Amino acid sequence: MALASSFRSVRRALLLLFVAGLFGLVPPAHSQDAPPGGAPPSETRGYFAVGVNATDLGPLNDRLSANGYPTFSTELLSVGGGGYRVVADRILLGAELTGLVTPNQGFQGRDVFVGGGYGLFSLGYLFRPAPQLRAYPLAGFGAGGLVLTIGDDGAANVDDVLEDPNRSATLSKGSVLVSLGAGVEYQFGTPGGNGVRLGLRGGYLLSALDSDWQLDQDRLSGGPDATMQGPFLRLTIGGVGDALESIRDNDDEDE
Repeated sequence: MALASSFRSVRRALLLLFVAGLFGLVPPAHSQDAPPGGAPPSETRGYFAVGVNATDLGPLNDRLSANGYPTFSTELLSVGGGGYRVVADRILLGAELTGLVTPNQGFQGRDVFVGGGYGLFSLGYLFRPAPQLRAYPLAGFGAGGLVLTIGDDGAANVDDVLEDPNRSATLSKGSVLVSLGAGVEYQFGTPGGNGVRLGLRGGYLLSALDSDWQLDQDRLSGGPDATMQGPFLRLTIGGVGDALESIRDNDDEDE
């Protein structure tokens, strides 16, 4: 059961990555040459990210425990992707999509899941301490939501459903989010080229405004004040596709 729950959580994370790519949040890396004597060239970079988000799930865990349900870790796996454009050589404009997942829990023949996700637009200022190293403070603004799903564990048959047709429920709540943080990024290969880039981002996610919990489209009163607010840390990687393409191009030239 634990292995199956972990597989379902990883499957959700991979689906979130697919959605990130589908909506163009992970663009290919490229830069535009500036005309002689003109403004600095713009630069667009994409990345995937994986890490951990600490959340304020304490109130939700208290409510789950009081009703006999299992509780969940307040540190959730974060996985997602994003991209940014550097304009005027210093200003960083970005967007990212992050999914939060945790292993499912079994309870009396039911499958209980807590997770969430959010999207942010970000603004930063770029520093270059070394030719292959860049650092930046970053502020973001966006929205996201938490989800609590109580569903069937997959072992039910037709008679079980006929006896108890109300076998699943999905509760959700939304939040307006503000992110404050910083990041560093190291590029392998030629500075400013299309080499692989490894980075580290950290900061704090603030929940500025929260909605009530909902069951489908129905508002629920008296819900726990659980939010995605908390510190985060994630590893980023970008430029892999461009690096592989450069290797293939070099091989073609050698032939």
